[in-house]
Amino acid sequence: MALWLGLGLGLGACDSDDPPGEDAGVPDAGHTPDGGAPDGGGLEPDAGTEPASEQGDGVSRETTTVEGIPVDRYTWTDSQGRPRTVSLKRQSSASNGGYAVHMTYDVREGAAWRTVSVTGTAGGETGFGYFVAHELYRTFDNGTAGTLAGLHGEDDSPLGLGFPVEATRSELTAASTSASHTFTLRYPKWGTRAAMADVTAPTAASASAHQKFMVPVSIRWVFEKGTDFPRVDTRMDLGEATAGQLSFDMRGPYGVVEFADAHAGATLNNVQWGDSRHHFTTGVAAAGALTTQANWTWNEPIGNTRKYHALLARHPDTGVLYELGLVELKLGQDTGLVYGGYSLNNGTTRAASGNALLGPGFGAGEWPFQSAQYSGVSAAAPVTGKKFAWGSSPFYGSAIASVYFNNGVSLPITAFPASRALVYRTCLVLGVSTYTDASPKSLARVTAESGAPSCATASPL
Repeated sequence: MALWLGLGLGLGACDSDDPPGEDAGVPDAGHTPDGGAPDGGGLEPDAGTEPASEQGDGVSRETTTVEGIPVDRYTWTDSQGRPRTVSLKRQSSASNGGYAVHMTYDVREGAAWRTVSVTGTAGGETGFGYFVAHELYRTFDNGTAGTLAGLHGEDDSPLGLGFPVEATRSELTAASTSASHTFTLRYPKWGTRAAMADVTAPTAASASAHQKFMVPVSIRWVFEKGTDFPRVDTRMDLGEATAGQLSFDMRGPYGVVEFADAHAGATLNNVQWGDSRHHFTTGVAAAGALTTQANWTWNEPIGNTRKYHALLARHPDTGVLYELGLVELKLGQDTGLVYGGYSLNNGTTRAASGNALLGPGFGAGEWPFQSAQYSGVSAAAPVTGKKFAWGSSPFYGSAIASVYFNNGVSLPITAFPASRALVYRTCLVLGVSTYTDASPKSLARVTAESGAPSCATASPL
């Protein structure tokens, strides 16, 4: 039986950053029953006594502020010997941390170098690298449909920045050529008390049949001398569940940043991705703007290319095309994830299908990665929204063994590993885009196709 991702995953819930509600007898993630913060409020270990800065060999850390936000700023030298930085928001009594709020890198312009800034300090959904997971959209035995969280009056996919984090970091010595910083939180996921062999079958609608899990999530940032792109590892610990009690996707790293040299007026130009089956690309000219009428192709086989996601935007003053991207990087025995779900558009083109982006035949829920479909893209006017995220099949935590991509193609999935841990890694790609009319490949795709991508490989989570 085909497993329908395209029926709706409640992706719009990511537009809400409302805190999750209470489950009877189960406190919200990150809070003790008396309303206090757990384990010292998720503050850095030894807060107040840690060194304000540490210097290694081509990598350093300093405690500082960015636009009034307390951060740990990591600096490393990239493949060109130039400095790059990522500023990670610290947990405090005033607000939650656990994600990047500012980043920089250098680009060459003629004989000189210029520093490009990426900013996400405005609040709300801004910043990048936090966790989000959507619950499977289900049918219920009373004839209704929706999410388990929705039945309990809660958001099925709350923004990870709404939860306190605890942070640990690697110690830097003079010989260190890499550094890592890990954030941990507990993320709410509703499931069933009894495991279901097939989560696509009707689910009991009775509240007594449901259970709220507080799933431990770890996010590790890794910075390494001589590489251009930091790595972000994500781990979900399913030790408190059994296969078939849960079903969800994974959208972290997630966020909104102004990546076109910090200009909020930069307009979207193109979207590209490589899911578990095909490359997808819109066909907007390098000097153009993304609209729902853009040409698109989704039928080039992915082959051995790493999975990736790219969003391109053009600076309104300079005309430079910038890029924000994520590329899967498997290390060691990593199996990776399954990316994508059911869509009759996967394997065809705009010309062959006649379907416009976000039209009746190509809904937002069919996109395997979260991107411009929630940025207000219309038929004509350019848009500046830059929500961007990773993505996966919505059947993780279930007992499902395969995922259908259309009526005739399916792929196997290990939805509940024997280790009870889901681990995946992405490289955060930032730079001036390589996309041109003559060579319409994004920097993220070029990186995904590289035999040796310039991404951190040290300290795997």
